Amino acid sequence: MPAVSADQADTLRSDLERIVIQADQLARTATGLGDGLDPATVDVLGRRAWIRSNLDTLAWITAPLAEQMVGQSGASRTVARKVLGAQLGAVFGYLSTRVLGQYEVLRPGDETPGRLILVGPNLLELERGLLPGSGVEPEEFRLGICLHEIAHRLQFEAVPWLRPHLRGLIDKYLSETRLDPDRIKQVASRMGELLKDPARFADPQRLLEIVLTPTQAATFRQAQSLMTLLEGHGNVVMDWGAEAASQNGKSDLDPARVRTILNQRRSRPADRALRRALGLAMKAEQYRVGERWIMAVAEAHGRATFNTVWDDPANVPTGEEFEDPDGWVARVAG
Repeated sequence: MPAVSADQADTLRSDLERIVIQADQLARTATGLGDGLDPATVDVLGRRAWIRSNLDTLAWITAPLAEQMVGQSGASRTVARKVLGAQLGAVFGYLSTRVLGQYEVLRPGDETPGRLILVGPNLLELERGLLPGSGVEPEEFRLGICLHEIAHRLQFEAVPWLRPHLRGLIDKYLSETRLDPDRIKQVASRMGELLKDPARFADPQRLLEIVLTPTQAATFRQAQSLMTLLEGHGNVVMDWGAEAASQNGKSDLDPARVRTILNQRRSRPADRALRRALGLAMKAEQYRVGERWIMAVAEAHGRATFNTVWDDPANVPTGEEFEDPDGWVARVAG
């Protein structure tokens, strides 16, 4: 963790608060979303505070599943919490060194609105390690990160159906989770399919079809399509926000240079291996697929046509439609 004095921390927090205000205005202009929303604010957290916040949310979401696991396994709640805590602590311990920003959509007790978070130590560490010599200034980099996260804020606070839809997908997925002997036998019986077709080991999607119930697999595909849309939109808002800033003469943000820095960070061998082990490689693909699809729709049919995606959950593109933007337009916009 980079050494940060109290004065440096205060300066970083003040700077990010200012940049978030700018990013909020640019993102609203770029997306057409957010009329009537309060101005965006940001919480700049350290790594431990970020871990605690995410663990609290995860514990709240999965509480019914945890009770089910305890009942089925016969283990005490104390033991179950220790086992789950050790596993989740290891995952979030790694993530806490990588996450730059996050829009906390689901909060304990269904508290709304969500919360925009930036992880201060990670921003400083990346800026000190990769920005020198890249031609990217900290101001430019921070604006790019803030635009991406502000896009998520606008999605969930300006689109009324989005938060309950996401929560519904999560609840549906968790409700299908079973650890009883019959379910274990079902999974074990299907593992033979993997041995007959080793290629499935290299394909996360096909592997998940083996270990998930049919309902879980269908729900997972829906969630994956939704997240591909949202993450791709976050990246596109960087481009559209930079365009709006350039027109107003307020910024020289170059999103391509910001992405180059982020890709350099993700491409380190040790980081790639850990991301694959934690199942995070799919998220990077979501950025690329979603961004490509949105740009194709917007360039061929206009941004107003793309924006119909926010009208109804049925308008979220399917996995197949991400490869067929015109097919999506034909279905949704006629």
